Amino acid sequence: MDRFDTPSIPELPELEPGITLLETDDSIVPLHTLVVDHLLVDGGDGYWVDSHGHARTDVITDVSPSDRILDRIEVARGFTARQHHELVATLSDRRIDPSLVVAPAVDGQYRDDDLRGDEATDLLLRTLARLARLARDHDCPVLATRARDDALSEPVSEIAAHTIRCHSTPLGPRFEGDEFETLVYPQEDGWVQTTLAFWAEVLRVRQPLYADASTTMRLHGVN
Repeated sequence: MDRFDTPSIPELPELEPGITLLETDDSIVPLHTLVVDHLLVDGGDGYWVDSHGHARTDVITDVSPSDRILDRIEVARGFTARQHHELVATLSDRRIDPSLVVAPAVDGQYRDDDLRGDEATDLLLRTLARLARLARDHDCPVLATRARDDALSEPVSEIAAHTIRCHSTPLGPRFEGDEFETLVYPQEDGWVQTTLAFWAEVLRVRQPLYADASTTMRLHGVN
């Protein structure tokens, strides 16, 4: 539900503290849209532990009302399972105060043929435990997606405190969660489709929410 309860402004799911698993047909644009929306509304910085090239600055800037959002997203890329695990471990040890941690295709690098036996599962479980600890220690959302829905990635859905599903339908995108179901953006003549321009328009129309959030933070002395 829209936290500002403004019916004329399109709704997007609110990211709650804890690990949220995003399940979507499009692994790029809805993910980037939720990241940008959360940072613009809640403020603070995002830390993105990337896998398989999901972090796309062109998509972030295309959907965001301002290119300045890039100043608030720090991206680190892991190209092997051990690199990915170490990036999460390093993030856990740093003195940061994240508004959001992003871990797309969190299981992706753990499918490397170099990992033996149960090593992939063990390493992935340790990574997920560190992400869950980050969420607890900082009381922030961790937004994750899976590269594949199978036995290896099953622990991702088990550890997730929340699950959001985004389906493309003939009427447009539908977000579904434990306590909500929303068709994102109605138009007078029907529903627009899930193109990049669509998501950019959603965030453009939500601009008053970001302005309200920024004013509230300034009133409370938050820069």
